[in-house]
Amino acid sequence: MRTRILPVSKSSIQEACQILLAGDLVAFPTETVYGLGGLGLSSTAVLKIFEAKGRPSTDPLILHLSSFDLAQAVSDGILASPIPKKAQSVTQRFWPGPLTLILPKGPRVPTEVTSGLETVAVRCPSDPSASLLLKHLGHPLAAPSANRFGRISPTDASAVLAELEGKIPLILDGGPCTNGIESTVLSLSESKPVILRPGSIDSQTLSSFLQMDVPIRNSSGNVQSPSPAPGMLDHHYSPMTPLYLCSSPIKAFSGVFEFITYADHSIPKKPNIHVLTNDQQGSTAAKNLYRTLRNADQRASSAILIDPIPNSPWAAALIDRLQRACTGTAVWSDGQWQLIPRVRR
Repeated sequence: MRTRILPVSKSSIQEACQILLAGDLVAFPTETVYGLGGLGLSSTAVLKIFEAKGRPSTDPLILHLSSFDLAQAVSDGILASPIPKKAQSVTQRFWPGPLTLILPKGPRVPTEVTSGLETVAVRCPSDPSASLLLKHLGHPLAAPSANRFGRISPTDASAVLAELEGKIPLILDGGPCTNGIESTVLSLSESKPVILRPGSIDSQTLSSFLQMDVPIRNSSGNVQSPSPAPGMLDHHYSPMTPLYLCSSPIKAFSGVFEFITYADHSIPKKPNIHVLTNDQQGSTAAKNLYRTLRNADQRASSAILIDPIPNSPWAAALIDRLQRACTGTAVWSDGQWQLIPRVRR
């Protein structure tokens, strides 16, 4: 199969819809990362997503909706009634946007989407290209990140091509993603709201809006049993090159490793040194994270070492992705880097 990249336009959106309605897959931009979309209420299309990514069936998918009207989602059989009152207020405030809600699923949602769970992950993206595609299509799209399972999420069309060339017919190119990391996942199907995956809409923002504590549940699943939400597996978002989280800010650079510094503090200008953000803003670091990891990964060094992430509203999301992606910890000791492997469950 030849994979084509087309800029987002009226004609390319129409072509994408034809491909999707025929049961095939299309990669498309969202404000978070590029998604691999298939008809979300079609078991056949959903199974193609799992096959193209090499994704385990125990890792559920997010359904992307064209509207923040939850009553319509109930009417369409996507969500079960009654809708929690908190869900109505949250969607009115944060949708369209990078927030995924876990809610009781409706009767039309295939088992494959939810990994057999009685809940479903839904969101309404704010990216103009994604909105246009969903509205023109008229159906929800199941759309995990458009990459091979466990690898670095793509934030531009070329990264999707590197991951899925020959596996899908079309990539819609809408330029670089504005957020750069996956959506916040908020469960409203439990007794109290809880964040299952941190993202750009942080715990403090949600706690303030809901006027109650909304904690992050720091947990990791495995492929043997269904995860309650996407992106919760112990090993995820990983480059091929072993990634190590530095225990202290990087001050010593060697030619053996790739180094990712959080900010530019008059560091040496060398090919193996990559800067995550020039303005020291967490939002910029998030936007650049996956692209920077890909650039470092392509140099095929023996390891990638990355600076500690400083505190910001984005810190929890960045740390979550890096902890799942990492091989271990790097410690500067006795004039050299000591690489300590992570013990996984």
